[in-house]
Amino acid sequence: MRLAHVWLAALIAIGASPALAQTSGLPPLPKIGIEGEDNRIRVDSKVWPWIAIGRINREVGGHCTGTLIAADKVLTAAHCLYNQNDGRWTVPFEVHFVAGYDRGSFAAHARGRSFTHDPQYDPTNAASLQQMTHDWAIITLDQKLKLKPVPLAPGAAQAIIGGQGKAGVSAAGYNGDWSEILMTHQGCRLLGTLAERPLLIHDCDTTFGASGGPLLRIEDDKAEIVGVLSGVLTLKDKSEKGAAVPVWTFRSLLPK
Repeated sequence: MRLAHVWLAALIAIGASPALAQTSGLPPLPKIGIEGEDNRIRVDSKVWPWIAIGRINREVGGHCTGTLIAADKVLTAAHCLYNQNDGRWTVPFEVHFVAGYDRGSFAAHARGRSFTHDPQYDPTNAASLQQMTHDWAIITLDQKLKLKPVPLAPGAAQAIIGGQGKAGVSAAGYNGDWSEILMTHQGCRLLGTLAERPLLIHDCDTTFGASGGPLLRIEDDKAEIVGVLSGVLTLKDKSEKGAAVPVWTFRSLLPK
């Protein structure tokens, strides 16, 4: 892993890792990204917005998490669509999005038709902070799903970070240790952004398999995506904090 040195809240980050990366679930998984008490809880995948979140299964093995943001568009992390073993991008049809997945049941599903990702993203250097800032992708599905999508939050850094309110934010994903059910940490916090990189730093509990999942702001019956879960930063004090790609960095690049 390439080391990265950045400043965050007067602490030096000494390592960055796509620690929420795709997982096959074969070996026991270390709970990178979970500090202290595990605050993740199960949610009802039949209820919005959770029903719009699903597992991204790959025929070559492994899974990630994605969120329906339009009838045929799924937001996820770019590193989920790259095969590190053979050094190639996954063929879109090899990707299967299963919305509202829960232990074999699901609300809807479709295969990928095409991918869109940041042209600056280099998957061969995914663990670097520079690449984590570009770690987002859109899967265009081969059919439209009849589910209510989750919108992207409007505004830039100040509006998004300052708008979390007392409720905080929620991180959702199909973590490797709970790969058959959707788990969330609700009421966690956005801590700010890196001084040198546009990454949202949060204290939500997430681990392998949650990559590509949404960082959500939920208020009453409204929900919106503020970021895409990408990885974990290890700070100088050995604490681990989550990193997410903020929506304002890629909103204008999304396919219409």
